[in-house]
Amino acid sequence: MLRANYIYTIGTEYQAEQLIFLDESAKDERTLSRSYGYSFINQVISHKVVFLRGVRYTILPALTLDGFIACDIMKGSCSKERFCTFILSQVVSIFFAFTSHLFLHHIHVTLKFLTTLFF
Repeated sequence: MLRANYIYTIGTEYQAEQLIFLDESAKDERTLSRSYGYSFINQVISHKVVFLRGVRYTILPALTLDGFIACDIMKGSCSKERFCTFILSQVVSIFFAFTSHLFLHHIHVTLKFLTTLFF
């Protein structure tokens, strides 16, 4: 019920040009290692994998209909503070650059949400 209400709200109150999608991805030496596999019946599978994690890289992209509008690539994992800095310094600044295409009410609601989320 909550998901249906959320999808209804997004579909009725926002235009596609107003949506920004964020995602966090990471890569290290174990990224391509499989956790599961198949073997013949009654045969133990032998699989060599890298046990060394190596250097981990994290990417934070912000995507709109026009493509990527902001991106941050860092060595190591992303902390809450780093994520907040990315949102406030890169995404929100671009968000305000396009205010002529957006409704001011939605900007106010979004900033209110961001302040309750991060502070």
